[in-house]
Amino acid sequence: MTLNVADLIPKSGPVRTLYCDACKSSMDLTFAAFAEDVSGVHIEILDLPMLECPACDKHYLPDDSIFAVVELHRQALEKGSNVVRSARNKRRPDYKFTDVPFIFDSDDYYYIPGLQRPFDPGFLTPLFFDKTVLSKFDTLPNYEVRFASQSYGTIEMAEDQIPFGINRHGRVIMWLGDVAKLPESEQFYLRSENVASDHSIGSEFYDGQISCIFTEPPMEAVAIKARSALAAAFDVAFSAKLFHLDDELVGTIASLAPPVVDTEKERKHTFDSLNRIFVESLDNGGLEKLLKRLAVKSSSNGSLKRLQAILESKDASGAVATALSPFFVVYDLRIAYSHLTSERKRKELLDTSAERLRVPPKASLDTLYRAVLAQLIDSMNLLKRLLES
Repeated sequence: MTLNVADLIPKSGPVRTLYCDACKSSMDLTFAAFAEDVSGVHIEILDLPMLECPACDKHYLPDDSIFAVVELHRQALEKGSNVVRSARNKRRPDYKFTDVPFIFDSDDYYYIPGLQRPFDPGFLTPLFFDKTVLSKFDTLPNYEVRFASQSYGTIEMAEDQIPFGINRHGRVIMWLGDVAKLPESEQFYLRSENVASDHSIGSEFYDGQISCIFTEPPMEAVAIKARSALAAAFDVAFSAKLFHLDDELVGTIASLAPPVVDTEKERKHTFDSLNRIFVESLDNGGLEKLLKRLAVKSSSNGSLKRLQAILESKDASGAVATALSPFFVVYDLRIAYSHLTSERKRKELLDTSAERLRVPPKASLDTLYRAVLAQLIDSMNLLKRLLES
């Protein structure tokens, strides 16, 4: 294959983005040998940064890689040579943001589209962390982890916040410049969960922070955002956390998506995931302590009943019980599909759940899932307004 220099040089129009020209999927940075004939000069470069689409396996050259090829071609013409072989020299800058020795790859900053800026050089260098970092921060008294969607959120502090994303491999991403704003002791806390870059940054985090892409959010994103908003309102009203975050929950939130097939296995997985996110994650121990502080009694030790008693201490109109109904439905559906109950009890749970969701008794999984999410969203918004009133 022969390339022309003129075809490599970006022309007027859209610049190279992180999204595949063919299928529009977000791409990952990868490194591969480049060996092509370019306008009469055979150019070979070891480990040239390229953008790879995991969906359709197409490859594109980032701008800095294009400039490297063009420059080698220019040098070859000056020397009268028709062959160039080069090993790329990796840039190893010291951005001076922090003295904490974070692990990062400067190639991400220079070759992932949209990160290199003329101001604050290196600020948008991505740091990658194990997902356990979020649950660790959530346990600290002066921090709260809030999700705006499945793969985008913020670590909230008293007077600031740090945005984070979760990539397709389950790694948590933050910007070096943001992390450097933390006290050094907490930077070292982060450093303990810092891992090597996997060069995959595509997420709603990147879309919002870099590409300014704000499409109509899916129901899953709306539900996760409503969950965070309810938790924030609960904290303001009672000075207590509503949910607790563990490592498994981070992965469950990040992978929440509509069911693809309607099978028993998929039904079990779907309602197990919803139950883990919206019911099992309720901080039952914290709710017990709050009940004692408020001198309020609950009809049982379950987290939902404890939450109901706490909320009804603010509103005894009956609205709380109605609003919490979808949470009980999620719990019942999880029990029904876990095969831990008799067939008679299972049918009873499925029939009453369908009735409360206002769907047919033998509704498809997609119908059940959408009805549950829609009612959860409405309920969390209602409870948030109740707490703020």
